[in-house]
Amino acid sequence: MYPTKRMCSQTTLVVFMLVVILTINIFSYFTIFKIDRKFQITEQIDINNPKALDDLRAKYALNSEKYSQDLYRASKGDDHSAFYEKVKLEAFCPLKERLGEIDDGGKYVCNPRMVRKDDCTIISLGLNNQIYFDQHIQNVTGGHCRILGADKDPQNMATQATYGGMNGKLFSGMIPKDISISSIMQTAGRKEVEILKMDIEGGEMEALEPFLKEYKVCQILIEIHKSPAEHFKMLQIMAKYNFRIYNVETTPYCVMCCEYSLIHEGCMEQFAVVPLAPIVSKKEL
Repeated sequence: MYPTKRMCSQTTLVVFMLVVILTINIFSYFTIFKIDRKFQITEQIDINNPKALDDLRAKYALNSEKYSQDLYRASKGDDHSAFYEKVKLEAFCPLKERLGEIDDGGKYVCNPRMVRKDDCTIISLGLNNQIYFDQHIQNVTGGHCRILGADKDPQNMATQATYGGMNGKLFSGMIPKDISISSIMQTAGRKEVEILKMDIEGGEMEALEPFLKEYKVCQILIEIHKSPAEHFKMLQIMAKYNFRIYNVETTPYCVMCCEYSLIHEGCMEQFAVVPLAPIVSKKEL
């Protein structure tokens, strides 16, 4: 009698664990599916079609003026979703990788393994002791680059230790009120930036353009907040300095926020990027 009860108890436990595992898998599936549905701005290329890239470029060249006007008109409204739908790619990166968290906090980087191997620099602005992106990009790029991280508050001891062990240097202060991106570069003795990640809750509005005037940057991964008009303004600033959009990702927890990945025209060959027609106007329409 007792062995039978014990067997039943073990069977019940096994069934319970299987149900738990199945529930987790189903939850994970729908979570990932939900995340995948966020990626609205993408282009598929038929690798078996040798003319696929030419066709894509022709499509954007033909429609670029309409795309530009549609985006400008959407920027005058208050509907963020309508604005995001009008943002189009201006460059095609065939080797995009999502680095960092699978959900909010991860960033799409174009061909990160092609960063320079000599004296390269990565900047990560906005940490809050969450450095998965920083760790991931250092791992993917082979740890060749000096990574400079900054946040409005000092990071905890664990973060400081981890950062120090991965060729990193931390800074604290509100950007650009307390410290500028240029001052971070000067203190670290760096000259150029391969990848600049910005998630500083609106500080990018004042901080980015002065930095782009002084330093060469290859890729910008930026989260922009606030109204469609302010999104458009920031995209215009980056277009002014010859950056092209290669990825757009809306965020699930903030309708006013959107992640943009851009590459400088001068770095496209290095990262195997195909230029498409520019869509964001560099001047007021």
